[in-house]
Amino acid sequence: KRYIWNRYKNKMKMSRFVASMMMLHTLLMASVNAEELVYTRAFADDDYGSYHVAVLSAVIAATPEYGDVALTPHPHPMSQSRQLVTLLKGDADVMWSVTNSNREQRLLPIKLPLLKGYSGYRVLVINPSEQSSFAQQTGEALKQSTMVQGADWPDLSVLKANGYNVSGEDWSLWFHSMYSMVDKGLVDAFPRNIIEVHRDLERHKDKHVSLEQFHLLKYPNYEYFFVSPDNPALANRLRLGLVRILDDGELERIFDSFEGHRKAEMLADAESRKIHELGNPTIPYKLDYARWDKYKDLAIRALEKEMSE
Repeated sequence: KRYIWNRYKNKMKMSRFVASMMMLHTLLMASVNAEELVYTRAFADDDYGSYHVAVLSAVIAATPEYGDVALTPHPHPMSQSRQLVTLLKGDADVMWSVTNSNREQRLLPIKLPLLKGYSGYRVLVINPSEQSSFAQQTGEALKQSTMVQGADWPDLSVLKANGYNVSGEDWSLWFHSMYSMVDKGLVDAFPRNIIEVHRDLERHKDKHVSLEQFHLLKYPNYEYFFVSPDNPALANRLRLGLVRILDDGELERIFDSFEGHRKAEMLADAESRKIHELGNPTIPYKLDYARWDKYKDLAIRALEKEMSE
């Protein structure tokens, strides 16, 4: 009897082992067979784009009827203009960036402002020795201060159109050249959006740079996902997934899980700052649902309308 029982136990162990191996094989095959969805990136760093990748992952998970997809970063970091070309060539599938008319003509925009429109809320990074001089500046005086932006950022055109003394600087790793220009006094200020500025200051804490305390530039500015015009099915998958994670609250949970986002809302609502309202000639519209946390139904209807067009 003991022999029979031991033989039975061995068979059971073998069955469980075989079942486990079959399950592992199935999962591995599913991973191998899953299509790759390649996203572009500006920096080869896990910190960069972690929010956007989290949103993409949630969108893919929310749309299983479109099939399995493995999110994969493009192996090479690149400037925004290069990312656009990479999508058009078919070497990547999705990018995220601030929009403008040119990008919307060449790519398919997924018109949900991923950062709630905070891309258009700009604070100034300055040399700390200049803090007191900025406290005295009026709107017109502020326009005369020398500023820097990325050479291929839509924000450069926005600031120039509003009369600011701003120049473009070529792409550099984690904006090293821009922060060095502030550190060395080559420019007076580097306008940064309120979402990214705290992360930047932590990364560049070895330089003489700090957050200016008295001004906030504000203009309509929206950061979207973009895909190639040759891939409308992917565009609709992203729209549908965003609708679903908006509706069930997942998008808001992801947004709020990032400390930099919570700090950004404090900057946006700070009563101590003088707000300078700017126009944005690079986009021909203003969204009434940019704050999708407050206008969820409007945002969902807008995405659903795009899917039906």
